[in-house]
Amino acid sequence: MVALVMVTGLAAVVYALDDVSNRNCGDVIAEIGDQQFEFQQKCGLPTATEENGQVWIYDRRPDEFVYYVTFTEGQAERIQVGSNDYPSRLHPKRMTLVLCS
Repeated sequence: MVALVMVTGLAAVVYALDDVSNRNCGDVIAEIGDQQFEFQQKCGLPTATEENGQVWIYDRRPDEFVYYVTFTEGQAERIQVGSNDYPSRLHPKRMTLVLCS
């Protein structure tokens, strides 16, 4: 699990991403090991991409959770899911904790 802590004033909010082995895309299941073209056939185009197209983001809120699919050499290597209130367009590799006084 990857967690992001956002501190505003005196309140802290914790957001987490959980690793999963597959993503339900309607009547089909996309899973780790699928090629990019297979994943796209099953789940459609991603909402956005990061890291030169190697991370696909499926952000279909408010109806679904946010999914991050990481591809290595064209094959799905990792699928992560965040809750509906997860901050938009934040990928765990790009998260930094900033402390302000």
